[in-house]
Amino acid sequence: MSLRTRLMLLSCVWILLIVIFFNWFIYYYILKKTTDNEVRQLWSKAQIILRDPEIYAPSHWNSGQLQQYLESDTLIRIISPDGAVRAQVSSSEELSAHPATYRTQYHTYVQNELGLLILFVQVPIVGKNNVQIGLLELGKGLNVVAAFMDLLVAGLTVTTGSVLLFSPLVGFFYTKALVRPIRQLLETMRTIRSKGDFILLSPQFTAKKDELGELGRTFNEMIVHLQENDRRQKHFVADASHELKTPLTVIESYTSLLRRWGGRDPVIQQEALNAIHSETVRLKGLIDALLRLAEVERLAMTELHPVRIAELIRSTAEQMRRAFGRDIIVRIDSEEARCSGDEARLKQLLIILLDNAIKYSRKNVLVECGEEERFVVIRVMDQGMGIPSEELPLLFERFYRVDKARSRGTGGSGLGLAIAKQIVELHQGSIRLDSEEGEGTTATVKLPKSSSTAV
Repeated sequence: MSLRTRLMLLSCVWILLIVIFFNWFIYYYILKKTTDNEVRQLWSKAQIILRDPEIYAPSHWNSGQLQQYLESDTLIRIISPDGAVRAQVSSSEELSAHPATYRTQYHTYVQNELGLLILFVQVPIVGKNNVQIGLLELGKGLNVVAAFMDLLVAGLTVTTGSVLLFSPLVGFFYTKALVRPIRQLLETMRTIRSKGDFILLSPQFTAKKDELGELGRTFNEMIVHLQENDRRQKHFVADASHELKTPLTVIESYTSLLRRWGGRDPVIQQEALNAIHSETVRLKGLIDALLRLAEVERLAMTELHPVRIAELIRSTAEQMRRAFGRDIIVRIDSEEARCSGDEARLKQLLIILLDNAIKYSRKNVLVECGEEERFVVIRVMDQGMGIPSEELPLLFERFYRVDKARSRGTGGSGLGLAIAKQIVELHQGSIRLDSEEGEGTTATVKLPKSSSTAV
């Protein structure tokens, strides 16, 4: 059963149940109001009869005494404590045939006898010394009320039938309007699956200010995101293929050279071995960088801990100083500065930035750390050749190099800054490069402060 059919049936059932409930409510509400009105009228008549002094003299009880109060379809009678009817007048045989019942308290009840709706009111007759001497009973046939209720039932029945007749038609158009956007979404998804194209939903779908419109906008955002990821993936595969092809081509060429001439010429043999070793090392570094980039993209942050960033900067700078034999100056404005993150990945970020600064500058490298509102700010500055301003926005692209400053001779893979950007984004931070040719480059990283004071 399709969703549209289920919605139609469900809407019809709900409409029918609602109509039945309200029909029941209206019927009993009107019946109660009309019955209460008749009860008030009988109570008023009983009070008028009880004002007659002869009512309190049992010896004067007779039908003639009550005749003046008789109306159409009514019964008036006095019942003695022994249950006998002492006086009675009636304009309805059905009311006269109703058995008399003696009670010692006020009482009202409605009976339905053979389709005739009958209302009775009983009022105690209290004589001297507050002693009950009899019971005044008034009855009335509610023929008019019954006829009105029958008419009401007929009208409600017609209404219910009309609802049953038209609710499927209403449900058809209602579900059609509701299901149409869903079908459009389904057809778009099928087209994407079959053709492999990234297709966006029309503005007619996404412009709606409801849940379906929100669904459409979210779908389009997802498609745009997937399209961008697909573009990056294709670009990454193309760049990786190109980068991997170059060292493999060199290795293949020198291997062929060794096979032809290397055995007879020691100079050629040494040159080929050096080239093969150099390209193998570069190829290994490139593969390692690719794996690290894939790991950063694949893994999300599982736990964030307060990191004492000053200690991490000092320890990492000391390791890089020993590894490269270069001076790294560290300036810390706040020893208590903490950021929330993964210490291992933050250390990887510092290594990438320091490695770039050391490789592309012959002078000392400077690292500064301070606080700025809600962020911990880290700056890594070198005094190298600098980068042209038009090249700065492209440096975070994978495999991108500025030819004169980021040559393959430095051993770079063009992936370091892409990895650094991924790490910073995982920490909800930001990274920016500022540079002037001949003056050097500054990498500025902002990381959110930790909300905890614990280390």
